[in-house]
Amino acid sequence: MTEKRVAVCFHGFLRTGAAMWWVSRRLRAAGYADVSLPTFGYHLRAIEDNAALAATAVRALASRHPGTRIDLVTHSYGGVLARVAWAQHDLPALTRAVLVSPPNRGAVAAAYARRALPVHHFGWDPFGQILPGVPEPWPLPPGEVGILTGGTGTARGLNPMLGDDNDGTVRVDESRHDGAKDFLVMNVQHTMTIMAPRVLDRVVGFLDSGRF
Repeated sequence: MTEKRVAVCFHGFLRTGAAMWWVSRRLRAAGYADVSLPTFGYHLRAIEDNAALAATAVRALASRHPGTRIDLVTHSYGGVLARVAWAQHDLPALTRAVLVSPPNRGAVAAAYARRALPVHHFGWDPFGQILPGVPEPWPLPPGEVGILTGGTGTARGLNPMLGDDNDGTVRVDESRHDGAKDFLVMNVQHTMTIMAPRVLDRVVGFLDSGRF
């Protein structure tokens, strides 16, 4: 009998759980029995508060499927959220996780956005958690973790303003984390990394085997 599998997906900044619909569709086609798509207000509350909500979503999924393996797929800021959630809460260990285009080391693009929208002067700093060098050294979630990000293989990347290879939003070097089991760069734009079939095939491949 095929082992039942379930997954939870964390979306990116200024999006909702619905943004992970393409990921959910591909996982269900691969045989996943349940895929949870919670929504977080990254722009409304501190990442620690969102991490508490993420922990609640993970526990709810685990309670619906006792003893079943849990996998994780995140996009962009959702990868940082996952690191905080598992570091600060007693959550079930993951079997495998894929962090797609995560700003693990902060993002130059966030600094640009913060300068363009200086709302932090009024006490609201939605970009503060992902400025270059700001993310704390939280470990990756427990389990086998793969990181997949976009880039061109050139120093210009998709957005020359970011100063290195990038997917238009997150630089390749910003997405790296020493704890990852595997790392893959594909020529795909930031938003499309969670929609492109060829990318989703690689995501499922890692969840199946632990390698891209």
